[in-house]
Amino acid sequence: MAKVIFLIVDGMADDRIPQLNNHTPLSYADKPNLSRLLLHSELLYPSVLGKLAPESDSGVMADLGYDPRKYSTGRGWFECTGVGLKPEEGDISLRVNIGEVRDKKLISVRTYLSQEELKELEKDINEKVSIPYSFEFKAGVGYRAGLVIRHKGKKFSPYISNNEPGYKVRFYGRHKLSFALDSHSNRIEKIKPFKKEAVETANVLNDFIEKASDVLVHSQVYSKRKKRNEPLPNFLFLRDGAVEAPKMFDINRKYGARWAAVVGMPLEQGIAKAAGMHVYDVSEREDVSEDLEEKARAVIDALKRFDAVYIHVKQTDAVSHLGKFVEKYQIIEKIDGILIGKLLEVLDIEEGDTFVMTCDHATSSLLKRHINSNIPVLVSNKKFGGISEFSEEACRSHHEKRVKHATEIMPLVMKLWQTGN
Repeated sequence: MAKVIFLIVDGMADDRIPQLNNHTPLSYADKPNLSRLLLHSELLYPSVLGKLAPESDSGVMADLGYDPRKYSTGRGWFECTGVGLKPEEGDISLRVNIGEVRDKKLISVRTYLSQEELKELEKDINEKVSIPYSFEFKAGVGYRAGLVIRHKGKKFSPYISNNEPGYKVRFYGRHKLSFALDSHSNRIEKIKPFKKEAVETANVLNDFIEKASDVLVHSQVYSKRKKRNEPLPNFLFLRDGAVEAPKMFDINRKYGARWAAVVGMPLEQGIAKAAGMHVYDVSEREDVSEDLEEKARAVIDALKRFDAVYIHVKQTDAVSHLGKFVEKYQIIEKIDGILIGKLLEVLDIEEGDTFVMTCDHATSSLLKRHINSNIPVLVSNKKFGGISEFSEEACRSHHEKRVKHATEIMPLVMKLWQTGN
């Protein structure tokens, strides 16, 4: 049976960087293992959300064949299920960033914390924040967390704004997603209701933010970090509140293939579970090489039991938000050397296997944010001829024009798989 490997490298696409001889990190990186796949490959350059700069949730959904404008009910549901929370219909589930505010001005929406620090803050918030509703706050990875507030008979409303600047909410009927803005504001905004039904929801969340901020400032984590002159966790940014589960089709039944996911972050775990994939229990290791080694082992194991595997690598996006373009191209080289290198030991393009490498969105290392851009896609299969390069520019110049939207990638890939078996 032919196999499919679908690799999403988070925020891989980028701007041209003057310090990299006007290359992007992807085009600058040395990729000898990927070059071996170019003998039988095709390039795609689809859009994700048209003129909008997508978040990771909408980008991943689109790559996997789900139009976020038809399936997304808000990123919060994926985040919360990914960290192990179980929101019910009518509860509100939100993505949380732990950040820093000073004199009511934004310093950072990302205060990177150790897992030990995150768990300590999780305990403090759950025990010390008091609001008229029951809730669960659970740590994610780095600066991330999930929050579920339980409704008391009267369901919460999704029609609220985010209080994290840089991400604006857009609705498509009852479907909801956020997109990135070119925002330079450092003002701290309260969550606002868009409809009268959402007034109570906004009030509850603003109350939670205020009380949680007080708990953070008086925490041992805050005190110790202040003494060490480290970035401080003293404010919560909530976004993408969802009050119902997305009704996504089962990817296994749709294509007749058994899917597994090797993903370490809560968001991608939540999406994979909603799609019906078997999710491998892998951690998101701080050491990039160790992380890629673990993911490679998990993928190789998954290919013994499943027809197709979705892999997600997060670190490229994280360093882009910090403006670290050198680290970004170095991570891409490690992906090539460690992950792709090991996968080529079990992948056989000549026998009908398919390999896909793409990203969920472009993240500019110069602007340190997501940008509106098409995404580069490499599809390797024996049915294709050769190409010379995989980069943003190569995809822009030589892409297969019939694939215009990211949602069309998966149907193309699975048609290759179906005809190869």
